[in-house]
Amino acid sequence: MNNIPQVLTSLEVAQMVGKEHKGLLRDIRRYCEQLGESKIALTDFFSESTYTTAQNKTVPCYLVTKKGCEFIAHKLTGQKGAEFTARYINRFHEMEKGLMNPQPAEIPVGEVASYLKAMDRVAVRQNTAPYKIAQAFKMVSEQFGIQLPVDFVKVPEYEQMSLEFGKGGGAA
Repeated sequence: MNNIPQVLTSLEVAQMVGKEHKGLLRDIRRYCEQLGESKIALTDFFSESTYTTAQNKTVPCYLVTKKGCEFIAHKLTGQKGAEFTARYINRFHEMEKGLMNPQPAEIPVGEVASYLKAMDRVAVRQNTAPYKIAQAFKMVSEQFGIQLPVDFVKVPEYEQMSLEFGKGGGAA
């Protein structure tokens, strides 16, 4: 799940920097030449790619990594540079947040079931009241998009109380 590459397309970057895409492509190609001459790995910054236009034409673009965005930002000055830096930082943070909070559909049902079984074993070992176990199951299930019946949790009208005898005292 965390192996998803975090990149922006050069189309998105061009929009963020307020440049025509073909102008940004020209700049990135120049950066790639300079990095290549210095024997610095291009793929740390940019990767060639393509996209399909509305007219069904395949057109070149680049996938730009966070390092690539930093590289481009360092080439920009003034207001444009500051705006682009803020935009790409926000964009990568959004992507990172998405990776840290996977959507329920991304987690296999078997893993959810294993988690619920482990949770049940712990709750039973701790003598947790059955309705409290059911509440916990319902809460976890719903977080993963599993809807349980409304009446799944049956809260008792009363709960058995127990007296505990601890050190230094007891019931008289």
